Amino acid sequence: MVKRTKHNKQEDDLQNSIDLVGQYVAAMNIRESAVMDALRSPDFELDFVYGDAFQTRPLSGEGTILFWPTWFKAFPDGEFEPTRTIAGEQVIVVQWTFSGTHKQTLGEPIMTPDLSATDRIVCFRGVSLYDIKGGLITRETTYLDLATIMVELGVTL
Repeated sequence: MVKRTKHNKQEDDLQNSIDLVGQYVAAMNIRESAVMDALRSPDFELDFVYGDAFQTRPLSGEGTILFWPTWFKAFPDGEFEPTRTIAGEQVIVVQWTFSGTHKQTLGEPIMTPDLSATDRIVCFRGVSLYDIKGGLITRETTYLDLATIMVELGVTL
């Protein structure tokens, strides 16, 4: 029997975290929100940093369950393409590009007031940090180019 060293356990934990986030992003790309839900901890928070400007709090796990189906419905052909990943045992950082066509209303909890379908194609970049604990994602902190999204959708403030 081979004795497991701390170094090997750290490598296993790192690989498990990478695999977990890989499964999450894969589920995102096939619009499987139930699979995404199962990969998040009960106390999960989804924090869009641009919310700081609007004094909004991170979405709870409950709010997140509403967020992703709304996004997937609005952008049925949407795709998150990871372009860079930096990994640690307890945090995975993914730089990505999203592209998709705005085919249906984008409403609560994403947009207030609702934004009717524009049939416009959006393409924007972002970075998401995934905090990992106990084999689940506990927090997703996302930095994205909100200005590009608004311009591409034709939104004026």
